[in-house]
Amino acid sequence: MNLRDIAITSALAVAGVALWSHGANRLAAGGDFDFRPNPLGLKTSPYGAVVALAMQGGIESDWHGTMEVEGTEGSTCATCGHHHGPEGDACHADHKAGASDSWISRIELAATERTNPSPVTNGHKLYLRRQTEDQLRLAYELDPSNYANYNSYHLFLTEPSVGTRPVLTDKVIELASSTINYCLKEESDPRPALTAAAAAGNVLELMFLHRDDYKLEQMKEELHVLDYSLGKHRALTEKWLSSGEFQNLSPARQSEMLERLKFVVKVRDAAVKTVERLASPAGDQAANSP
Repeated sequence: MNLRDIAITSALAVAGVALWSHGANRLAAGGDFDFRPNPLGLKTSPYGAVVALAMQGGIESDWHGTMEVEGTEGSTCATCGHHHGPEGDACHADHKAGASDSWISRIELAATERTNPSPVTNGHKLYLRRQTEDQLRLAYELDPSNYANYNSYHLFLTEPSVGTRPVLTDKVIELASSTINYCLKEESDPRPALTAAAAAGNVLELMFLHRDDYKLEQMKEELHVLDYSLGKHRALTEKWLSSGEFQNLSPARQSEMLERLKFVVKVRDAAVKTVERLASPAGDQAANSP
């Protein structure tokens, strides 16, 4: 091969690599290389919602292990199989008497009991926190409208002492916005709208914490989204009450929904006061002061 052919071949190769790099960067920036598998179409399906609900038991078990007290001696907790120190109050106080005698409870205890006599290490706690975070992400992807899974995942993404990855405010707000859009599509079940309202409250909280990065109009717009979500939740709840569908929920689920509504309303009222304070001349001066 002569020098001319080598030069042409090399120039074409360099041009090809340059074009490939340019195209790859554009695709990567747009998320086109992100692979999000959805086996059997479970994610965002009714079956996925059931699986996401069932995952909460395993998630709680892994998270419970992170609360184990280092250097604790003595027997393990009869409820969960972990060491909680002399107080032994890490387990829920409302654990039903006699539940640990059931066959399923004994199986759960055998599967989760920690048998290593050595003190739990920070590395093991980090591993359990990462496992919990990854499971919460999967549970969220299965059903973005699940109130508990979304808010727990949000906590892991925003609280450095809990999560295992860097806090990225933009990504958290993007997640909340995606949750709101998904939940507000529901026209029958009132619970997703409550999740949307909680997500809007989370966005407002982040805006208040980083108020230099957001305008007051953006906060008011997000507050409007929160109010719209609450309004839709109330309207769908009234339909459920009139049709009798609300009575199909267990008493525990009914109470859970009412408690969550009370909490979100409190968040909303606090957000209204904060927006009003920031909109006042005194609040505007405080926001602009170094």
